[in-house]
Amino acid sequence: MAIGQAVPMVDWWSRVTGEVAYALNLKLPGMLHARVLHSPHAHARLVRVDTSRAERLPGVAAAISRNDLLGQDQFSPYYGPVIRDQTPLALDRVRYVGEPVAAVAAVDEDTAAEALDLIEVEYEELPAVFDPEAALAPGAPLLHEGPRRVIPARLEVRARSKEGTNIIHLFTQRKGDVEQGFREADLIIENVYTSPPVAHVPMEPHNAIAQVRDGRITIWTSNQSPHLVQMQIADIFRLPTADVRVIVSTLGGGYGGKINARIEPMAALLAWKARRPVRLALRRNEEFLVYTQHAVKVRLKTGVKRDGTLVAHEATCYYNGGPFADSSPNLIQRAYASTGPYRVPNLKTDSYGVYTNALPAGAFRGYGITQVAWAHELQMDLIADQLGIDPLELRRKNVLHEGEPFTTGEPFPECHYPELLEEAARRIGWGEGPLVVREGTRIRAKGLSCIVKGAATVPSSAIVKLNGDGSLNVLVSSVEMGQGAQTVLGQIAADEAGLPFERVRVSEPDTAVTPFDHMTAASRTTFTMGTAVRYAVQDVKRQLLELGADLLEVSRDDVVLEDGRVKVRGAPDRSLGYGDVVRRALRGNLLGHGYFGPTTHLDLETGQGKGSAQWHPAVVTCEVEVDTETGKVEVTRLHACLYVGRAINPRFCELQVEGSALFGLGQALFEEVVLDTDGRIANPNLSDYMIPSFEDVPHELTTYVLESAHTKEVHGIGETAVPPIRPAIGNAVNRALGTRIFDLPLTPERVLRALQEQRG
Repeated sequence: MAIGQAVPMVDWWSRVTGEVAYALNLKLPGMLHARVLHSPHAHARLVRVDTSRAERLPGVAAAISRNDLLGQDQFSPYYGPVIRDQTPLALDRVRYVGEPVAAVAAVDEDTAAEALDLIEVEYEELPAVFDPEAALAPGAPLLHEGPRRVIPARLEVRARSKEGTNIIHLFTQRKGDVEQGFREADLIIENVYTSPPVAHVPMEPHNAIAQVRDGRITIWTSNQSPHLVQMQIADIFRLPTADVRVIVSTLGGGYGGKINARIEPMAALLAWKARRPVRLALRRNEEFLVYTQHAVKVRLKTGVKRDGTLVAHEATCYYNGGPFADSSPNLIQRAYASTGPYRVPNLKTDSYGVYTNALPAGAFRGYGITQVAWAHELQMDLIADQLGIDPLELRRKNVLHEGEPFTTGEPFPECHYPELLEEAARRIGWGEGPLVVREGTRIRAKGLSCIVKGAATVPSSAIVKLNGDGSLNVLVSSVEMGQGAQTVLGQIAADEAGLPFERVRVSEPDTAVTPFDHMTAASRTTFTMGTAVRYAVQDVKRQLLELGADLLEVSRDDVVLEDGRVKVRGAPDRSLGYGDVVRRALRGNLLGHGYFGPTTHLDLETGQGKGSAQWHPAVVTCEVEVDTETGKVEVTRLHACLYVGRAINPRFCELQVEGSALFGLGQALFEEVVLDTDGRIANPNLSDYMIPSFEDVPHELTTYVLESAHTKEVHGIGETAVPPIRPAIGNAVNRALGTRIFDLPLTPERVLRALQEQRG
């Protein structure tokens, strides 16, 4: 059986030898190289853009700007996954520092960079706004005027993305009577928690090669959503989708930052104008301008009984979406988890996605849950301290059990929080001695957090091809980016088909060949695409049974599939191998089709309904050491515990959790994209923007992946361990200091400031 085995990654050799075929390494004959001119202003009207001098520079093949898009019936420049408010290049005005204004394709990057200096741009500066609350105030500068271009399927966004405001979308949730709940509470606690923008920092930057031949466009790109890019490029160029081909090889990291078209439209426009292939690869400082995680401010008000029973919860969340809607209309709905995985009968949540002139914000590992988890888990520890209850016991008392209603009103599924809490506590030694130990200027303390995360419920399609030699091709558009998607999907196909894993091959995405998949993100590939692959294999198996029965001259009910053969019941000597069936039926191959598209729906006013096809639980415990002289925080021990249903590849699960833990650790301690007062990024490089190194890895880092003996359901695991890392570390640091820090990251400066304030 392929399921449950720690099968090595199918591309392990190319990874070890450095031979992975990244798009960044691809070269085409006659290929040009592109550079981008970025806006120096956060908000300004474009008065004039003149690329004529740049185009006359020897070695320059093409330059593009708004002049190539405005008034041209050939193009429809507006695009976006929910609201079409993005354009390949700025048209009427720029809305953030770094927005692309023009681009040049030349024989080499140096010539293209020289040409950028020859482009003349005249700006008329406008007032800018960077804070979402300020952007909602009367008289705030408007980033987008006129009617919103909301896609037809999103009626709820059309209803709440109000013209004449900076509201991208508003998500509301109501349950019970929150005011009555607060009247019944013995203790009410209110606080504000903030999370800054942070960068994805993939090893491989955004890059794409575009080629236009005979009116058809081919794009090789580092992107997590090949079919979305295909559709968006087709819309921009007013082409049939079939005339756009997107090919994606292995990514050198994505983390949500490579969803939707970003640089691909510019590359395609340059290739169209130059009539030659064009490569556009961002420099590291430009990579910081593409996307950040949403900066978020969360106001929490919690009502609780003296025995620790939660009775009321009110949350107001402000997600800073930057200049474009992008994924904000979907992401802000994750405020449905602002309560955490706890039983709260009365709640009120308002979650705003807001346009500002900050950097663009988009999907990021943890997808909106991470920011609210920081808030609700620090709030839980504060409640425990106020009531004199152990933080672990407070969570045990309030955590949801199977069948109880979640904030959305739907029954909570099997999630095993009691077991996860018990295991996490055991591993850190919770209750075995004091939670805080002081040794001179160093303080050690333990922390805990408990979260729930949903999964994106968007469709996936798969095709499997059973060949005449009995081997199996799996055609999918899932992107391999180091998580092991090709390996795991191969294991699923092999298990369902009853074939050896070595006989299965999984494709890379090519929209001309592989069927539709919405994206590779949001902890959904193994669950959603894996299910589609199973359905496709089952389709082939039905065909095998029918063809095998005819070839063996027996009834359809008298044949079974076992060990890669079609067998007659009760007559083991009468059988045909899968390949024999294909060949003798003169089929060449058998094609099986699978589709899986779970649906969700939440009421516009109450937020009640079905919020996710799955709910993913995680509990994290840690120990930190704080140096009160330097303010430095070191995480010495960290333990992450998750329930996964059924593990396809246990080793991959462990590696995913370990990666998530280190990913979150950096964001807890030092990661932050810093903007100055003019909206310019102050740390767009890996000297000033800090990410974790091996020296930051805890001395003791363990994972616990809990499986269920009575389910075959596979849980996504790609990012579930990210949201609980920040609050676990935050709670430990706050416990060590004896005071409260509500703002991330927990830098030495912030720690020392908290100690100084505590001393009066």
